[in-house]
Amino acid sequence: MKINEVPQDGEILKGTPVRDVCYALDEDGNYKEVISVGWDPKNDAINFAWSAINEESEKIRQEVISGRQSPLSYHLSRLVMTPEILAQYTGFSRRDVKRFCNKPEIFFKLSYDDLSKLAAGLNITVEQLISLD
Repeated sequence: MKINEVPQDGEILKGTPVRDVCYALDEDGNYKEVISVGWDPKNDAINFAWSAINEESEKIRQEVISGRQSPLSYHLSRLVMTPEILAQYTGFSRRDVKRFCNKPEIFFKLSYDDLSKLAAGLNITVEQLISLD
């Protein structure tokens, strides 16, 4: 692909500082880095992936509403995080994080300090953590 053919279909990256780096041939036949704001096939794949994530998050949200899961489960899904990663960020064991997800009665008995650690690991507030917002 030549430099002037690098796609600039910015649906996903439009309005953000994020850009893709592509490699294209210049007029001398040498590869050069070229900044792109995206291209349609990649945009479609990203949209499909986020749609699947949102669908799964909605299922978990319904589990939270029914009392079978804690809000932590929903936020992990929504933010595309795993209990293992959150455990590493917070210092809780992976087992504890899973227990906080699967046992709402335990989650809601956590101290404010523990909720603060979990919220900080998710980069949200405690108020957001204990709700479905």
